[in-house]
Amino acid sequence: MMLDRGRLNWGVFFIVLGAVPLAYHQGAVSLSTLSDAWRLWPLVLVGIGLGLVLSRTPAYFVGGLVVAACLGLVLGSLFAVGPRLGCGNRGTATSTISRDGNFDGAAQVELDIQCGLTNITTSADDQWHVRASSSGGSGAIVDSTSTSLSVRSDDRNGWRLDRADDSWDLELPSGHSIGLTVSIDAGDAHFSLGGANLSSVRFSVNAGALHVDLSNARLGNLSISTNVGSASLTLDGNSSVSGSVSTNVGSLDVCAPSGLGLRIRSSESLAASNLSGAGLVRVGDAWQTPGYDTAANKADFSASTSVGSLTLNPAGGCK
Repeated sequence: MMLDRGRLNWGVFFIVLGAVPLAYHQGAVSLSTLSDAWRLWPLVLVGIGLGLVLSRTPAYFVGGLVVAACLGLVLGSLFAVGPRLGCGNRGTATSTISRDGNFDGAAQVELDIQCGLTNITTSADDQWHVRASSSGGSGAIVDSTSTSLSVRSDDRNGWRLDRADDSWDLELPSGHSIGLTVSIDAGDAHFSLGGANLSSVRFSVNAGALHVDLSNARLGNLSISTNVGSASLTLDGNSSVSGSVSTNVGSLDVCAPSGLGLRIRSSESLAASNLSGAGLVRVGDAWQTPGYDTAANKADFSASTSVGSLTLNPAGGCK
């Protein structure tokens, strides 16, 4: 029986593509391991060579399997944690900065996060605090006024193979209304903003990972856009929120309690979601929780998913 090489290769590709993010989210593989997966790209050339050498033998299909498995591994790593291509390769020198300040009233906070790990929480003293270090010795750039705060990576030449690896710890005050805008490029950002007063929140994730816990936060409008990366969002039932979420070549997990009225207007292209399996019912052009109309607090989102997944209340929670 002749093998259908096309079907076999596509099958292996999709198996590996899905297995890698699953293994990461289950803790079977580490962030550092997947961050270096892109270095395996020469296996594509090896697979092509094997295909040529073995083309007239019974093992003719091996080359295609190598190529399919390699591509699935690299793209699966992008889905899971982002590529972090070149991060931490600028040198061993470390630069550290420390900044603190106050807002006089409502404020705008802008964060431009690149390579590295960032943790953002609320402060205990109603001030903002920035602690940032960089493996490349260039540090972060912090600009502030009485109504604004901007923190960005000091990489004036933009995207490059020898980018620094940053480590940031930020605290934001809960006593003032904050409009938060965040851009993440090949970084891993964790937000735990319990008690924060957020008039608006916008996240843009490109080849990175975002983890947001908004339990006990006061919310207004929320927007999450993910391109080749992953995001997880945790809500509670103590406030209402509206906005939009979009995922392009990636994954979005949403955790919401049963007491929160949830409505999602979803559009999908080569994508998967579990909205029906998670207990939502179809009403017109939207999926919503039973009893949405009478819920004390509601979350109303439009969701667009392209070549990715949208998962409500995944097993194991939002990590």
